[in-house]
Amino acid sequence: MIVVAGLILAAVGVFASILLVQRYQAAQAPVNVEDETVKTTVVVLTRDLSLGDRIEAGDVELASVPVEIAPRDAIATLDAAVGKLIKTDLIQGEMVLLHNLADPTNNIGDLSFILSDDHILMAFPAEDLMSRNRMVQRGDIVDIFATFEEEVQTLGDTSAATAEEEILPQTRSFTVDAMQNIGVTALVLDVIDSGSNTNTEVNLLEGSNQKATAVNADIKTYLLALTPQDALILKHLKDTGAVFDIVLRAPTSTARFELTPVTDEYIIEFYGLEILP
Repeated sequence: MIVVAGLILAAVGVFASILLVQRYQAAQAPVNVEDETVKTTVVVLTRDLSLGDRIEAGDVELASVPVEIAPRDAIATLDAAVGKLIKTDLIQGEMVLLHNLADPTNNIGDLSFILSDDHILMAFPAEDLMSRNRMVQRGDIVDIFATFEEEVQTLGDTSAATAEEEILPQTRSFTVDAMQNIGVTALVLDVIDSGSNTNTEVNLLEGSNQKATAVNADIKTYLLALTPQDALILKHLKDTGAVFDIVLRAPTSTARFELTPVTDEYIIEFYGLEILP
């Protein structure tokens, strides 16, 4: 009986040890969180984009993320994002959200949606030589030069004493860099219908020379996103009869050029005209 009791106790001890080992191993085993996490598909950017850029097919890709970190207006398909304009700056890897997109389905292309809060949209006439040759397109970075006449006060040329010098008004001509590093938000084109010889104005959001040429269109107006103060300056110059010329920058140029306004005296001194016989 003693031997039998000992065997029973030994069997119980072995069985209890096995249960303890199994519980310990289960407690130490890593939990497979991935199997328990519910995921969803979202569209993310493959490169940085700026306000007003159009999303192309190569700019986005699909990614799988936990459903709890995906905003409720996250875009889930590539077709829903490609071709849309973005209303704010976005960075690579960021999810594309519905409220950050504008759908250019009407004739103005939702232009009001691609403006930042501190900018306004201004129509600027395209009357310079670059515009007549269709050299400027949507998305280009440009500078605007202006030549205008302004009445200034000058000291009279007299041999009298300083107290007798009189201040005389004089109209002077100035050439200045009115605006620098301005992005062309959109173009208003005068489209010529070769079949009916009629003209139609349209807004062009694409930045390609080929499209403007294909539709036989002349650039009539630029739409520029400016600060209110810059827009007032351009309006004043335009209303006072200034002559404008637009010059193209390199697409990556952000430099601020320190330029000297050009006057008659500047030209005379620069070319040494005062010493001519």
